[in-house]
Amino acid sequence: MNDVRIGLYRISDLSLFLRDIPKTFLASRREYTLSMDIADLMKTFSSSRRMEVLESLLKGETRDEIKERVPTSTFAFTIDYLKKEGLADVVAGDVVVTDRGRAYLLIFDQFRKSILTLETLYATFIDHTIYFPDEFLPRLYEIADSEIVMSEPSNVLKPHRVFFENISRSREIMGVAPLLFPDYPEFFSAMTAKIDRISLVVTPEIHDIITGYPATKNESVEIRVIDESPKIAFTVTDCFLSIGFFYRSGNYDFTRDLVSTSPEAIRFGRDLFDYYVNRARRME
Repeated sequence: MNDVRIGLYRISDLSLFLRDIPKTFLASRREYTLSMDIADLMKTFSSSRRMEVLESLLKGETRDEIKERVPTSTFAFTIDYLKKEGLADVVAGDVVVTDRGRAYLLIFDQFRKSILTLETLYATFIDHTIYFPDEFLPRLYEIADSEIVMSEPSNVLKPHRVFFENISRSREIMGVAPLLFPDYPEFFSAMTAKIDRISLVVTPEIHDIITGYPATKNESVEIRVIDESPKIAFTVTDCFLSIGFFYRSGNYDFTRDLVSTSPEAIRFGRDLFDYYVNRARRME
């Protein structure tokens, strides 16, 4: 018999697991099933009114507070629906989100924000390659509050200026740089004098160029080389995250950056940097 697997598990193992589920657990389903169909779940969260009520309940608003902006009949219908799906319940005379409802709402909210973030990127960087490693796509909600900083007719260097304003407030710089900026020599000389740590992941071609910069010999500068050519360029510090994308032609877009100063975005950037660090080799 073939050893058929789902992920890391054999079908036979899964069958034994399912057979041994306690009957008392199965009996606790009450009026709703253990596994809500994905289509039903999406239907639940496709209603802006249900989302509004759920989010309000999650914030701790009372029934009366919500009914100040939601018609009584609509509120009653919505609560009945949410109770039926096991997402809300009545406790001590007031409506509350169940643990299940809270979990579903938070997961769906992250999914929604990730999709909206991706759509914003596609709408802004129309002729570009929008790339993130697969494991970071579900986390795009962490950069949902990012601002698009673009060149303007009266301020063509705006992205550059904003970048260096943010850099000037930073003490630690990490970046993936598959390209060479024109002012790299001046950048290194200025930054190593006041930055505690500069850590870069670069391609072999870029490494061959910047190793000639005296500032790269500074103890605070750490260079790693990655053999692949990253499809994204970004800088993350203790203060901000800045991401740039390439045109589909392969040229880098110097005219616009995705910028955020939120703790969530900085964490995203640090993890993204670690992703590339783990694929690079340290250069002494």
